[in-house]
Amino acid sequence: MTLNISRTFQRLATLGWMLLAPALAHAEMFGPIAGKVFGSGSKALVLVAHGDSGPDYITGFAQQIAAQNPGVTVIQMARPGYKIRGTGASKGSSNGGRDHHTKRNNKLLGQGVVAAANAYPHKELLVVGHSGGANQFGVIIATHPGVIDTAILVSGPFDVKLWRTMRGKGPWPRSQSPKQFLKSVPASTKIIAATGSSDSNTRPALARAYVKKAKALGKNATYVEIPGAGHGFRGLHAPVLKLVAKEVRN
Repeated sequence: MTLNISRTFQRLATLGWMLLAPALAHAEMFGPIAGKVFGSGSKALVLVAHGDSGPDYITGFAQQIAAQNPGVTVIQMARPGYKIRGTGASKGSSNGGRDHHTKRNNKLLGQGVVAAANAYPHKELLVVGHSGGANQFGVIIATHPGVIDTAILVSGPFDVKLWRTMRGKGPWPRSQSPKQFLKSVPASTKIIAATGSSDSNTRPALARAYVKKAKALGKNATYVEIPGAGHGFRGLHAPVLKLVAKEVRN
């Protein structure tokens, strides 16, 4: 039997890093936004934001980005009104997870993004948002032009009114939609809208329509469909990790 020493060593090193990462991580406030920092280095700064159900399910993902990409600083951010285990709470209100992608909350998260960008030197800044996090980052790339280089928007609704209608749910009149702000997104900002092919919550049609409009406006936008994945992050974790790694290495 032939042993691939290089591959085995790499896997052991990654496992060791992941075991050590919780001890090395630290909590930090970025203006009004609470965060947890993993890894170190100025090659890239990656900001991760969770969906409406809460932040803790995505902590391992943020940790793994840092483990697999040396020289990269990763910050898991608690969206307004939320709290990551082991950190303080972000300002703002989650409104019980309802109609809270508001102008005020988007402003608070945008302030957090800027504070993080100023606190950690970086060659490029990437954001990765899932579900509601994708929706808020999708607005922030427009309201804070030039701060974010690449936005990986996973399972986002993009058009809140249409999303609520498609789900047969009541309206969220206070929430903002990335689709409304596309004209203000710089052409230099790279947008990757990724959705699972089996997502029955934020259906693929929403991301496709968003990317179609973005391209019509001359934006650098790409749609990625993840085969077999639904809305839950478990089936999205590995494919999105690969998307992040590809962007960091480019």
